[in-house]
Amino acid sequence: MLSKRTVILAKVEDTYGSDPTLTAASNAIEAYDLEVPSINADMKERAPGNSDLSRFPEIRGKTSYDWKLKTLLRGSGTLGTAPRTSPLLQSAGLGETIVSGASVTYAPLSSSLKSCTIEAYVDGILMQLLGCVSDLEMDFTAGELPWMSFAGKGIYTIPTDSAIVDPTFDTTVPQVVKGVTMTFGSYAAIIEKMTLKMGNKIAERPDFNQTEGIKGFEITDRNPEGSITVEAVLRAETNADFLSYFHSRTVKALSFVIGATEGNIATITAPYCYLRPPVVGDREGVRTFEIPFHMGRGSGNDEIGIALT
Repeated sequence: MLSKRTVILAKVEDTYGSDPTLTAASNAIEAYDLEVPSINADMKERAPGNSDLSRFPEIRGKTSYDWKLKTLLRGSGTLGTAPRTSPLLQSAGLGETIVSGASVTYAPLSSSLKSCTIEAYVDGILMQLLGCVSDLEMDFTAGELPWMSFAGKGIYTIPTDSAIVDPTFDTTVPQVVKGVTMTFGSYAAIIEKMTLKMGNKIAERPDFNQTEGIKGFEITDRNPEGSITVEAVLRAETNADFLSYFHSRTVKALSFVIGATEGNIATITAPYCYLRPPVVGDREGVRTFEIPFHMGRGSGNDEIGIALT
């Protein structure tokens, strides 16, 4: 068995925990730095008092899957058509809105959240994860690819032997993080790196009626946050007094646009960013500011937005 011969499929579930039937032609995800889903089993020890020190065999208790997946932020190539990563974005608590022939947008939800089924074909072994929900972190570094990393949980079923499938991926070429349009407030910084995190809290739903003792998982809270690393400037620099913005809790809007080809343009907005204490750093003799921030709410469910056009 070869490590690289691993294929990941994902599809939104119509009913939580129910197999929506995945196909390699429609549901394949380009996954990088692959980590095979791990089985999380609560093994119960049996060590009663006895005439010797030997233990009785352990018993398997609640069992589930933990999973991680790294892929790229990009469009489908067609306006108003969701990318293959749509099920993962929705599993991270983001609602999807499609405007035919125009756009696909994602924004946080507080009700009617979606789950997805993930199938991992591991060169002859199939691991099926039902009821998957996740947290999301995005990483944008100058000159690198725009990464999205998902970490989540899913309902356990025992893996089976199954021939690996031949996947069909999105055909759009990923954008490199260069030539982007980025502002923080009204300031266009010299920026090296940006990270954005949904900060989802995932709760287990124990249920002794279920075969594995778990009904499933759900997102019960979120705390979105981010960080940018920029070249340091004086406080007098126009629209760049980060120390004052932190001190006075001045709200700043973030806007980030990558790509210029129709169907593969991604725009990320965070309208209500509140700075945490800036950290002064060094990069090869150049002074930098690492600026962490909290993505707050306006009217609610508007901490962050992703638009694919």
